[in-house]
Amino acid sequence: MENEQKNKRLIYSLGHLKPEVLAVAFAKCSRSPESFADIAAELTDEKSADFHEKWVVGFGHSSVAEHADLHLAVENISILATKVLEDNRLASYTEKSTRYQVFDRDRYYKPKKIMESFLGKEYETVMNDIYDTYVSLTQPMKNFIMNKYPIKPEENEKAYAATTKARVCDNIRYLLPTATLTNVGVTMNARVLEHAIVKLMSHPLEEMQDMGREMKEEALKITPTLIKFADANVYLQETRPILEKLSDNLLPETPISVPAVEIVSYDKEAEDKLVAALLYKGSALPYKQILARVKTMDGKEKERVIDEALARRAPFDQPIREFEHIYYTFDILMDYGAFRDIQRHRICTQTNQDVTIINGYEIPPEIIEAGFEDKYRETMEKAVALYQKIKVSFPKEAQYVVPLGFRKRTLFTWNLRELHHFIPLRSGSKGHISYRRVAQACWHKLNEIHPLLAKYVRVNMEEGSSSWASTMFNPEFNYMPKKQI
Repeated sequence: MENEQKNKRLIYSLGHLKPEVLAVAFAKCSRSPESFADIAAELTDEKSADFHEKWVVGFGHSSVAEHADLHLAVENISILATKVLEDNRLASYTEKSTRYQVFDRDRYYKPKKIMESFLGKEYETVMNDIYDTYVSLTQPMKNFIMNKYPIKPEENEKAYAATTKARVCDNIRYLLPTATLTNVGVTMNARVLEHAIVKLMSHPLEEMQDMGREMKEEALKITPTLIKFADANVYLQETRPILEKLSDNLLPETPISVPAVEIVSYDKEAEDKLVAALLYKGSALPYKQILARVKTMDGKEKERVIDEALARRAPFDQPIREFEHIYYTFDILMDYGAFRDIQRHRICTQTNQDVTIINGYEIPPEIIEAGFEDKYRETMEKAVALYQKIKVSFPKEAQYVVPLGFRKRTLFTWNLRELHHFIPLRSGSKGHISYRRVAQACWHKLNEIHPLLAKYVRVNMEEGSSSWASTMFNPEFNYMPKKQI
């Protein structure tokens, strides 16, 4: 009976412990026969700090820090800053939405370098003009939307009001500059947070550096040992500007016209390799032998294997992990608003270009339909003119004036399993049309090269899917600034 009691399965929470103490309690499991509860009962803050000083800081056993979770509320940072903060794969973020909230006129970031220069006054004037347009369009666009989409007899008034507001925001958000102040909730373990703070403090923009320092100060109140040596990193600080200078010297200035979504690199044997990976787990054979056999199979045999791997999926089931062995690299040009949503799919490798005006901007069709195209264009051109002036002296700070309607490029390397998540979610009918078009185009590109694999990816093709891919660079739809850099 005593042995049975000792061997009884136990599952219990240690959430009452401080993060640093909890991390030690879990870490000591590898060398102590005691239960987690008994280990934790012997720990004090001082003992925990000593442990982390020796093993995490002194010997570099950083995985211990992964057990210390921190929840930080980060408020009044620019939209530009949120994307730098969120460029950390293993963390969770919830951000104030531009789709469901109307942003205040006077709440935008004012970079010290600009404000203390001869451009400070003009920066404020133009930014205020942009926000005035954004705010002034709120009610007229609401009137337009309510006229275009009147409430249905069976529709709930509260739900209709929420839908109407979202439709209004979906249109006017294109005018919001990346300087717009917003809020984001962050959950990270101490190891990831240390890395995030190092990246922020090494960033060329002052806002990111200040944010990194302030996050460190707040986190030190919770985990005084685990992140205390997080600081600016010389390698990160010096490498980026050197590579940017090489880009300036070695590359042409003007981008060529290419499809907005392209697969620029992929494995031409992906179908065979996926089938081999799916068969591998149930075998004792080496991968090379399995792949050789797969290459002798006919198309129906290969299709049968993939069918069986996916046939029993429920609506919210993700494919099994073998789909992660297949990779595709996409070069995607999208408006910044769409980028904000797509960037959240971080189970991938992302390489971002700076925000610029060189790739032109989108005009929401309903802005044109409502009769506000001229006002919209005029506002965008004000942003262009200011960007061009600021870029001469402060190229990095110039990013803050660029509205979300302008396009930017990002390189994504996704595995096939993540595409099974990204494409259905972002092509869904409730999503914003800008990122829905990107998700739909990603499916089209995948289908062009690997139709056997694409046919299993769930995609919603309603509302102008393939038409967007063909019209994106038609002069009728491609709005470029009047003056180029």
